[in-house]
Amino acid sequence: MEGPAPASRQGRAWSDEETGRLVDGVREGFDLSELAGRHGRTTGAIGARLARLVPEAELVEDSPASGGGPASGVALVGSAELEWLRARLAADPDYPWRSVFDARRRPPRGLRRRRAAGHAPAATPGEPAPAGPTRGEPAAGPQWSARLDDVRAEWERTIGHRLRAERRAEFVARPVVADLAVVAAPLRQAAARRLWEGEARLLLDDWLLECLCPGASRLTTDWAPIAERDPDTVLLLRELAAAAAAEIPAGRSREIVCRRLGLHDGPAESLAAVGEVFGISRERVRQLQVKAVRGMASTAAPATRSLRTLLAGLSRVDDPPCPDGSPAGDGPDPLDGSRTAGAAVADPPASARLLDLAEVLLPAVPVRQAALVIAQLAGARKLRAENLAAEAVTVRALRHDAARRELSRQGRIERAARRWAALEAEVSWFGAPQPAPPRGELAALRDTAGEDGRSGSWHCPKLGREVAYESETEWRVVQLLSFAPQIAYYQEQPLAIGYDFDGRRRTYYPDLLVATTDGRCVLIEVKPVYEMATAVNVAKYRAVEALCRARGWGLVATDGWRTRRLLEDRPVDGRLEAALDEALARGGELTWHQVRAAAGALPLKSLDLAALVLRRGWVWRTHPYRLRGGAPASVPAPLSDPAPASDFTPVSAPAPDAPAPDAPAPSPPSPGTEPIPLFPEVSPQPRVVPSPAEVEAARTAAGGWTRAQLAAWGVAWPAPKGWKQRLAQEWAAGR
Repeated sequence: MEGPAPASRQGRAWSDEETGRLVDGVREGFDLSELAGRHGRTTGAIGARLARLVPEAELVEDSPASGGGPASGVALVGSAELEWLRARLAADPDYPWRSVFDARRRPPRGLRRRRAAGHAPAATPGEPAPAGPTRGEPAAGPQWSARLDDVRAEWERTIGHRLRAERRAEFVARPVVADLAVVAAPLRQAAARRLWEGEARLLLDDWLLECLCPGASRLTTDWAPIAERDPDTVLLLRELAAAAAAEIPAGRSREIVCRRLGLHDGPAESLAAVGEVFGISRERVRQLQVKAVRGMASTAAPATRSLRTLLAGLSRVDDPPCPDGSPAGDGPDPLDGSRTAGAAVADPPASARLLDLAEVLLPAVPVRQAALVIAQLAGARKLRAENLAAEAVTVRALRHDAARRELSRQGRIERAARRWAALEAEVSWFGAPQPAPPRGELAALRDTAGEDGRSGSWHCPKLGREVAYESETEWRVVQLLSFAPQIAYYQEQPLAIGYDFDGRRRTYYPDLLVATTDGRCVLIEVKPVYEMATAVNVAKYRAVEALCRARGWGLVATDGWRTRRLLEDRPVDGRLEAALDEALARGGELTWHQVRAAAGALPLKSLDLAALVLRRGWVWRTHPYRLRGGAPASVPAPLSDPAPASDFTPVSAPAPDAPAPDAPAPSPPSPGTEPIPLFPEVSPQPRVVPSPAEVEAARTAAGGWTRAQLAAWGVAWPAPKGWKQRLAQEWAAGR
């Protein structure tokens, strides 16, 4: 037996002789650590080499060598391959590991790039055949030929034209026909009918795209729908982005991209949060994300290719910069609520287009990160993409500065007055209107400031302070309230309301509480109009509605221009309602493809679907897209009569001149100015008011307090500002 390998061969190329010694070590029963010591390499390098000796079909899907899920540690890389190879060698000493290794040898880099772009040359003698039909289908055989002929026959039946015999062979030889052959026949046929009935043509690329993402084939590079935030265009763009991410071949990389870009039903996750899920470092998460995005920029997968073409035409990242070097072009006023036709026709530069695309396509991602990903997918090189992303952040700051200058004009006040008058007409009132709490008792219960690039603060001249906002839509509503003369004052994040959703208790913070000059109070929910009908937002709205019924306040959900009542009163084609109702009764739950199939040739607008969801009590979720019949089971029951103020947990922060804990008890509040409840629920047991010493003694080892302890004292979770001072005041008053 040969002597041990050199002390360290890390980073050096493997030779055939060293690979043979590795196989001999596997036969002799050495584990990964012993093999690594014999060869002077790391266990990860040994595991990667062993994976080349195992047929690709036998690789464990979750193994890092196969590109699957997260590994539990570096020492385990290649353990599954080692056990498989050892068992195979014991059962078959003549196992042809050299042939397997040669078959899995990577082709030259230039050939790999041509294959990824869909231009692989024909196979030459001695070389494996180029990639066959997509998604693992066999390249030959009567069954596969029959499926290709089915695609051709469906195309001929749809357009009513038969190909000549010599053209049929050319037709089925196209790569896109192979992609269509792996799509389910009913889905493929429905997509063909929609395209032919809607456009009187059936292009193969559009046909495949319609199968992967229904409606995406109608997307164009026209900038007007993006500038006007057309709901149908926004929804289709996001669905196309989700379909493109689903085409990433490696399972772990696909999940990382979805989590980082917020493609799941939730906010975008940080590097640290994703790394904790997969058991890897922040830097490794970043590397995998960059690699996956780089792969999306070069792959020939149909949905990704269509997304790249669309983003390239919309963003115009290849256009030269402005002659004066300014990143912002002569676009419309970004804060003008009246999106006129002139504003939609404006031709902004690439950086401004990237900013708008980032807000439309990846709203949960910070602007700079979202603009960088979009620029890379649009075809910009690394340096160009980074510069455009930085310019997009600058454009955003310039828009804010321009908005502040515009808001200082008297004309802005007049426009705000007209907009509020129109919005006030859409407010839902419950009983006799009641006044708002005094301004001194209101405080923000949640800190919305962060480094996500989307939330921030804006100086309100009416309130004389910085007002926090969580999105661009909420920022526009805050400006409206700041300059509308009908508004006396307002408060962001003023309440914490409990509601049940998906089987667990949650806390929701309404966006704005508004006090009008005529003495009324209105709660405002700021949401894009096409998101008001989703299941979670319906549950939040009903919880807020229950509070407004108990307090005599008004309620309106708006995006600044349109309201929830627009959906509730929107007329919808009865045939579409009947078709979706029948499909729900038959299937119980519908996906996006099934919704499109149920609609058939009927026009399906996102606002029509949202109106039906609110009207019929359906449950609508996105990411993944699901539509289910029946009202959500986790909607809190509305309150009948408002409970006494003493039964509620106070949430407002103490005023700056609040009395000390040992001061005499404050005077009772005047009627209509009771403290605002954190949760609109009556406490089942008398609340225990602890002394300041008892509060300090109840601290945990980590220095805080448990949720159960705070609940026993009547303090909501998360605890609002000034809760200890308020408890001290109540304890002093009760002595």
